[in-house]
Amino acid sequence: MIKVLVVDDEQFIRQGLCHLVDWEKYGYQIVAEAENGSDAIRILEEIEIDLVFVDIRMPGMTGLELISYVHENIKRRVGFVILTGYADFNYAREALRYNVLDYILKPVLEEELLGVLKKINNEYQDYHQQQRDKYDFHISQILLGKFSDKNVRQVRRYLSGEGNIKYVSVEFDQNQKEFALLTREQRMEQQRGLYQYLRDLLEEFSYYVVPLVEAEEGIFGAGILLTQQLCSKVDTDEKSFLKNIQKRVTCHFPCPIQIYVGQEVEKLEQLSQSFLSIRVARCFHGLAQEESRVRNYEDFGHRKSSMKIQENDVEALLEAVKENRISDIESCAERIFAQIRGSDMNMEMVNASIYYILYRLMEMVQEFDDETNQQEILEYIGKESFNKLVLSGSTEEITGFFSDYAGYLAQVRTQESKKVLDRVDDYVRENYKEKMSLKSLGELFYVNNVYLGQLYKKKYGIVFRDYLNNIRLEKARELLINTNLRIYAIAEEVGFAKAEYFINKFVQNYHMTPNQYRMRNRKQEETE
Repeated sequence: MIKVLVVDDEQFIRQGLCHLVDWEKYGYQIVAEAENGSDAIRILEEIEIDLVFVDIRMPGMTGLELISYVHENIKRRVGFVILTGYADFNYAREALRYNVLDYILKPVLEEELLGVLKKINNEYQDYHQQQRDKYDFHISQILLGKFSDKNVRQVRRYLSGEGNIKYVSVEFDQNQKEFALLTREQRMEQQRGLYQYLRDLLEEFSYYVVPLVEAEEGIFGAGILLTQQLCSKVDTDEKSFLKNIQKRVTCHFPCPIQIYVGQEVEKLEQLSQSFLSIRVARCFHGLAQEESRVRNYEDFGHRKSSMKIQENDVEALLEAVKENRISDIESCAERIFAQIRGSDMNMEMVNASIYYILYRLMEMVQEFDDETNQQEILEYIGKESFNKLVLSGSTEEITGFFSDYAGYLAQVRTQESKKVLDRVDDYVRENYKEKMSLKSLGELFYVNNVYLGQLYKKKYGIVFRDYLNNIRLEKARELLINTNLRIYAIAEEVGFAKAEYFINKFVQNYHMTPNQYRMRNRKQEETE
């Protein structure tokens, strides 16, 4: 809401203006009235006002004098609309040099007032969206630890006070079926909705809500900068604040959420440490047996640097992976994670244990005589490295990695699996219009999707997505020459979900737009 102050020495004009239209309907809230400039200054110094409607002629201090004082002494952005009579028209125009937003002639008419309100609201929203975009960039740099002094200065403009601060990640639980069944676009839509909902929930403290800047794939949500000042202003303690957020978000969104609280740091410049510690809370949440919708980094501070994983269980897991025995992989992995859950291992030791297993998986590569296969397997481990899986906090995903790797390894070791590419290729060329991916093709032909992608890259020198796009673009060229279909219809006909994406890909491949290609080829036909 745009907060409004009405300043006029005549009470009936102030009241008439306040009741002339439904201010809240158009995004405004009249928070105060004043009958002279002195009272208006006192209000402006005590309350954050966005817009002032002020009479140009008042006893004591004129409207222009008030505007001049505010511009010189109040640093935040305050807009003005002048109320004036016909006799003061030239006087009002002179006020425009103070960047007055508009002026309205008395008596104020409803239609004229609504026109001004709509215009200013649009300008206000555009301005604040620009400011918000800049703020989001600056805070993201701080969270990622890539900030400059300018980033810190700009963020401090929007946060009240200094002091200890924690980064809080409010995430959709990707392990719950309600969220797992959504497409990526639907997940992005849920994320945008959560970000806006939290901003609306915190109202004037909306700048404490920040966009998610996680690098790991599959993390969707929003962040909150948790400070004592924020909790105090909403009249609650940290625990109650987080519990209330969790409850409100859960009621508003159909997909379950999980909250992770980072370590406390003393100042804004250290915020990236708190952001990174979220990963620890997420990991230990996944390894824990008990359920909790709020996980705090500090809950794991007591853990020690001790190794509690049995070597024989690691060997049994590796042997099961090597032999592609899925049930044994699952049971061995569960024993290992049970040991982690039952220990007091800190994050460093958990990572050390997992990377030890990763190293042992790499050692298996030495058993292959084909150097190309060795490189492929190392690339697979690097690409699917469960560093990101462990940080997602899901034992199911980590166990799934072992099972997928075992299947992948088995397929690489047999030459028979290479013949599958011809069958997949025939299917792709026949069904290029359909929505498909390496994952869906892998499930259809019972082949590991990463291995399938490597086969495409080895044979055609490009990734599968580009290979599929090239087929679609070739079909599109035929339609451009032989039909009168509109561009968007051709994009849809050959399998592109969006015409804009189709056009961009076409330009990248052929260095001209689809329409230019059509016109060029038809001119050639006419001259032949």
